[in-house]
Amino acid sequence: MASSAEYTKYDDVLTSILVDEKSILGFLSTIFNFLARCTDFYYVPADSEYKNMGFPPGVAEELVLKVLRRCDPKNWQAKNDTPTDMNEIMCSTVAQEVEVIADEDMDDINDTLESTTIQDVDRAENSDIKNKLETEAAENTKDTKDENALLPEKYEPPVIPTQKNSESYNGAVREKYSWAQTIMDLDVTMKLPLEIKSSKELKVTINPGDLSIVCCNGDIILKDELPHKIKTMDSFWSISEGRLLIHLEKVQERWWNKLLNAEEEIDISKIDCSRPLNELPEDHIAKIQELHWNQEQKLKGLPTSDEIRNIEILKKAWNAPGSPFQGTEFNPNVLKK
Repeated sequence: MASSAEYTKYDDVLTSILVDEKSILGFLSTIFNFLARCTDFYYVPADSEYKNMGFPPGVAEELVLKVLRRCDPKNWQAKNDTPTDMNEIMCSTVAQEVEVIADEDMDDINDTLESTTIQDVDRAENSDIKNKLETEAAENTKDTKDENALLPEKYEPPVIPTQKNSESYNGAVREKYSWAQTIMDLDVTMKLPLEIKSSKELKVTINPGDLSIVCCNGDIILKDELPHKIKTMDSFWSISEGRLLIHLEKVQERWWNKLLNAEEEIDISKIDCSRPLNELPEDHIAKIQELHWNQEQKLKGLPTSDEIRNIEILKKAWNAPGSPFQGTEFNPNVLKK
């Protein structure tokens, strides 16, 4: 079983990746992109070609799901507050895949097990060792089935939204324009008519509750009310390469389901709602850092921030007038009896 130090030794490297990517989605994308480029994690061998490269179909996904469950702090209590060795997860997953294939084609899997056993024991033809490996594989498969019981019967992993167009990220593409948003602002991109060459030929009016774009000849390009208020002093517009670019700052931090009242709503449950850590309020960042510190304290068997605060309160009350412990040496364990 790995010690807590072994789980935290890469914290500095992983933290730097998280800071650079600014979101959990970017962090995970970096990790899996590395696996795709530099390992055989995504490689699936051809039928009956289970050798020393890649994983059988479905095993890579199962490995990720198992590690996700094993690293969940809610599951640590039953495991002596420590995540299970990753090698155990690997063995149980591969063993489960071998058993599934055996139901389909016993002859093929017998050949595969024989080949695997020969490699594991340096090609020693020992039938006792082979039987032992098969027994261990069956036991690991049983443990795997018990682990799967941790999830609901109809559990489906969450779908991470992928969006490629930055001009409509978390927004939409409309006939005359496209818009994107974060929790704090919006960006509108509009392709202008060819006759408009500079900002002097255009009048853009940004009000707290509406937006209008009018040509100098009076033709209205766009005019409508906004579904929510914006900060006019922090909003601005410009023209670049024949496109009108408008930046709007939201009054409230919220996700908009449309830019203008007249347009069709988008499904905000399908957008990327993750936020960079540095965009969170200071008290939220402090709380996240406290939770991270408390988790490290638990792994080391040390008191958490709440426990430390409680001890400080007890120290102040220990010798207070009327305290039954006044004049004695401070010992918080007395209260636990």
